[in-house]
Amino acid sequence: NLVHEYIRQYGPTIDIKAIKAIKEYKTKTSGHTGEDGSGEDPIYEVELTCPVCNRDKITFYDLRAKSQQITQNKFLVPCYEGVAGYKSVDYTMLTVAVCPRCLFSSSDKKDFIRRSPAGAQTLKSQLISNVVTGLQEKIGERKTVLGNISNCEEHFRRPRTADVAMTSYRLCISRASVEAWYEQPYSVYKMGAYTLRIARIMKDSGMDNTENLKEALGYLEEAFRVSNCPSEEIEMQVIYLIVALSLKLEDQAKAHSYLAVFSNLRNARLAEMKEDASLNCVVIDKWNDKAKTLWEDRDEPDLFANE
Repeated sequence: NLVHEYIRQYGPTIDIKAIKAIKEYKTKTSGHTGEDGSGEDPIYEVELTCPVCNRDKITFYDLRAKSQQITQNKFLVPCYEGVAGYKSVDYTMLTVAVCPRCLFSSSDKKDFIRRSPAGAQTLKSQLISNVVTGLQEKIGERKTVLGNISNCEEHFRRPRTADVAMTSYRLCISRASVEAWYEQPYSVYKMGAYTLRIARIMKDSGMDNTENLKEALGYLEEAFRVSNCPSEEIEMQVIYLIVALSLKLEDQAKAHSYLAVFSNLRNARLAEMKEDASLNCVVIDKWNDKAKTLWEDRDEPDLFANE
């Protein structure tokens, strides 16, 4: 695995400094499995079938209900802490299921073919047929993301290193890009959310995640531009995240311009409420307040210290 990773990063030329760098990095991140403490295991396995190549018995690591206290950081990435006798598990490391044959990947069970909770019937994938066809045509691209790993089934088994977890999200981004081509709702937003998870894993592993944050910002701006999120809640989250990432990347002008978007949306909603009493500003105000709090604290040196 070290050889494959070396060639992927540095090519076939031997360089002693590069060898030392990759060994040090692997040593540093090999223990990052996302699991900590004693207690009952909150993870259980579910078997799924790939909608792209029909490979069965794909392992999906599911999280037991009420086993973790789940909070979010400023970039809305979940943080997990064990409760009620369960140990803490960073589910962000495990949430993506990967087909070992064609490398179709998703953190949503509904994207796969699966059994109903009662086991009485088979539930189809929620992906539209055009997306499935597109994913079948892109198998080669996904294999390029993985590199020279041969035993894919073992590669993505638990526990996962930081490298493996980040690769799983890159495969998800590859899938979501096909969805975006077919203009599927939330596809571009998903690409941004996956990239933010990669950035968090990099941060936890002591790596510079600046480029990943820039990449996530680009996806989210595109999601806003093309109105990729039908849900008002998610659309407001997108605007909030653009403000947060812009502040983190020291682009206060962009952050301020998107704060103004909240004001414009609120004014438009107030006008609509005169005609339709069922409407309200609750969701807009909630995310506007969160964004304003970040703006007011923008000069605090530790504002994003733990993100």
